[in-house]
Amino acid sequence: MLLLLYLLTGLALLWLIGRFVRPVSWAAAAVLIAMPLAIVGAAVVTGGVYGPLDHSFQDEPLKAFGAQFGVTGAAKNASSIDIFSEFFPWRRMVQLSFARGEWPLWNPYNLAGHPLGAEVQSAPYLPFTWIACLLPAAVSLSYTAAIGLFIAAVGAFLFARELGCRESSALVAAAGWGFASCNVLYILTAMGMATVFLPLILLACARVVRHPGVASCAMLTVALSLTILAGHPESLFLNVIIGTIYALFELARNRATALRGIATACVAGALAFGICAISLLPLIEAIPQSSEFLLKGHMMGERSQRVSSAEVLANLATDLYPHLHLREWAQPKLGRIGAETAAVGSLLIALAVYAIFRRRSAETWFFAAVALFCMLAGARWSLIADAAMHLPLLEITMLHRLAFSAALFLVMLAALGVEEMLRRDDRTIAALAIAVVFAILGGGMLWLNRNVVLAITAADYGKYRVFAELFFPIVAIVLLAVKRVPMRVAMPLLLALVIGQRALTEIDTFPTFPAKAAYPELPLLEPLKNVREPFRLVGAATAFPPATNIFYGLEDPRGYDALTLDEFQRTYRLWCRRYGIWYNRVDDLTRPFLSMLNVRFAVQHESAPIPNGWHSVKVDRGARLIENEHVLDRVFIPRRVQPTGAHAMEIVDRMDDIRDFRELAYITSRDTLDFPENGPGLITLRSHRLGGEYRFDATMQREGWVVISECAWKGWRAYVDGERVPLRRANAAFLGIRVPAGQHAVRVVYWPSSFVTGRAITFATLLAIVIVAIVLRVRSRRA
Repeated sequence: MLLLLYLLTGLALLWLIGRFVRPVSWAAAAVLIAMPLAIVGAAVVTGGVYGPLDHSFQDEPLKAFGAQFGVTGAAKNASSIDIFSEFFPWRRMVQLSFARGEWPLWNPYNLAGHPLGAEVQSAPYLPFTWIACLLPAAVSLSYTAAIGLFIAAVGAFLFARELGCRESSALVAAAGWGFASCNVLYILTAMGMATVFLPLILLACARVVRHPGVASCAMLTVALSLTILAGHPESLFLNVIIGTIYALFELARNRATALRGIATACVAGALAFGICAISLLPLIEAIPQSSEFLLKGHMMGERSQRVSSAEVLANLATDLYPHLHLREWAQPKLGRIGAETAAVGSLLIALAVYAIFRRRSAETWFFAAVALFCMLAGARWSLIADAAMHLPLLEITMLHRLAFSAALFLVMLAALGVEEMLRRDDRTIAALAIAVVFAILGGGMLWLNRNVVLAITAADYGKYRVFAELFFPIVAIVLLAVKRVPMRVAMPLLLALVIGQRALTEIDTFPTFPAKAAYPELPLLEPLKNVREPFRLVGAATAFPPATNIFYGLEDPRGYDALTLDEFQRTYRLWCRRYGIWYNRVDDLTRPFLSMLNVRFAVQHESAPIPNGWHSVKVDRGARLIENEHVLDRVFIPRRVQPTGAHAMEIVDRMDDIRDFRELAYITSRDTLDFPENGPGLITLRSHRLGGEYRFDATMQREGWVVISECAWKGWRAYVDGERVPLRRANAAFLGIRVPAGQHAVRVVYWPSSFVTGRAITFATLLAIVIVAIVLRVRSRRA
C-alpha cells in the first residue's frame, strides 16, 4: 500500500508537471521517482516505519519490547527528538480527526488540550498529509519522507531546466537537492517539507518575471500555497526572502516586463493567502497566546544571534565536510555543531567551483554570491547576525537556516557546471577542477583530524560519510579523465556517482523499523480499557514519555509542542518541571494540582515507591500502573470560587497553598461578586468528544461556576440550554462556565471564529479561482 501510494502520487505529479510546466522524458521521470528510494526504499517497499521510532523504546513501559525490534541501546540521531515527540503524534491526531469526520481543530491528547490546526506544523491541510493519512500513522511518515524527497528532486530538476540545462544536467541538481543533508535530516518535519518547495518558488519567480500572466501567476500561487500549508511559517518567510532576491535579479535583466511581473506576483501572493486562510488565521490568533512567542521575542530582543569566531568557522566547516554535521566537538570545546548546514558533498562542490570559473555568467556569479551570503548567515557571522537585529521580523527569525538556501544554490551551480562541461566538451578541465577541489578538501580533512577531537556518542550516525567524500570524487576524476569512455556513457555514470555519494552519506540518518514496531500492545494498560469517563495519565520521571500516549488513546497533560498556552505553562511549577528543552516532567505524584488536571493514572518504574494517595493497579515487565485516589472529574463544581482580576502568575502563586482543588477555584472575571458557597450541584457528563466538545447536565441548587480542566485557548464557546454564555478562565488556564440554579443542558465546544472566517475565505477564493478558470477556458475555446 505504501509503495503503491508513493508511485501513484509521483506519477500524478509528473503528469501535472508535463501538462502545465514542461515535458519530462520517461527516462528522467523514472530516475526522479527512483531517487528517494535510495534513502527510504527499505521502508517504502516493506511498508515499514522510516524515522526515530527507537526513541519510544528508551524507557518503560516500551523498553522491555525494544530487543525484539532491534533496539538495545541509546536512540540514534538525538536531533530527531522533535519528530518522535511532535510529528508522530500530530499525524495520528490529524488522522483521527479525519476518521471521525471532524475538522482538525483540537488535540486533547497533550498539554491538557491544545489547538491542532492552529499550530500548523501538523500540516492538516496539505494534500500530501491527506494521502498519508490513508496509512497507519507511523508508517505514513515513510510516505511523507519519500514524497518530500521526490518533490525536492523534481523542484530542483525543473529549476535547472528553466536555467537552460538539459535533462542529464538537471538530474544532477535533482540528486544534489533531493539528498542535501538539510532535506534528509528535516524531511519528516514541517521545516523540511516547507524547505523542499524553495526551487519551485524560484522557478515560479523566474516565470512571473519573464512571462507574466495567468500561467505564471498560477504556478507561483501553487508554490506559495504548498509552502504555507507545509506548516512552518519561518521557512516560508526565508523562502520568500530568497525568492524576492532572485526575482529582483531577474527584474534587473527583464525590465520590459517589470511592472506586469510585480503585479502578477502580488496577485499570486493574495491568492495564496486566500487559499490558505483556513490555516493562517487560526495561527495568527494562536501565536500571541503562546509562551514560545513571548519567550522568543524576549530572547531575540535581548541578544544577537551571533556566535564566536571559532563557532562560525566550525559551522562553515560542516558545509564543506558532511561528516562534521551534528557532531559534538570535544576539542576545541564547542558542543554540537551544524544543525543547519549547506552540505551537499565534495563532488557537487567541485562541480560548482568549475561552474564559477568556467561559465562566467551573471547567473553564475549571482548564485555564487547568494550561496556565500547564505553560508555566512548559516554560520551566524556577526556582521549578518547583528544587522538582522535591526530589521522587522528578522530579529525573531533564525537566519542561520538560510544555510539550506546555500545548499540549493551550490547544487544549481553544480548543474550549470555539468551543463557547461557538456557544452564545451572539456571533461579534462572538469576533471582537473574536481582534482584541485578534492586536494584542498582532503588537506582540510587531514588538518581537522589532527586538530579537532569529536566526541563519540551512541546517538551519532553517518558512519560512511568520510569514505563517501573521498571515494566518489576519485572515481569521477578517473571517469572524466579517461576519454575512451564516450560522454553518453560517462554522463549517466557521473550522475550515478553524485547519487551514490549523497545516498551513502545520508542513508543512516534515520533507521527503518517494521510496521509492527510502532507502538505494540501493552498489557500494562489493559485495565484502562474498562474506564469510560475521561481521565488523564502521566509517566513518573522519564517513564512513558509524551508522544506515545496518543497511540494508546490516552490523554496526557505533559507534552512538547510548537505552541504552549502561556497561562498553562505558568502552572508548571505546581506539578512538573521542564526536562531540558523537551517535555514537562512529573517527579512528584503527590502534588494536588495533578488531581485538578484529572490525572487519574500514572506509569512508573516498578522499583519506585508508590506515592501517598495512590495505589497499584498492575505490574508488567518492569513498569507499574498506579491510580490516583484523589483525582477530580474532568468537569467539576468547586465548593467555593474566588473571582479575581489578577494576572495568571499571581493566581498561580495563590494556588500554591491549595491542597484540595475541590474546595476553591479562582475565576478570572471582572465581576466583584464572591460566591462563598459555589453551587452545590451535580454534573452528569453525557458526551466527551475528543475533537473538542463537552456535553453535560448541570443540576445546580443555586447559581455557580463549573470548571473544566481543559486549556482555555481562544475559540471555546459555551451554551446553556442552547443560549450562548461567556466563558472565563478558571485556575489561571482552564475553562469556567457560570450556570444558573436549576437543571440545565450545557455544551462547551472548541469552534474558533478565526477558523470559521478563514474557512469562508478559503472556500470563496477556491470558488473564485474555479469560476475564473472556467471563464478563461470558455473564452479560449471560442477564440
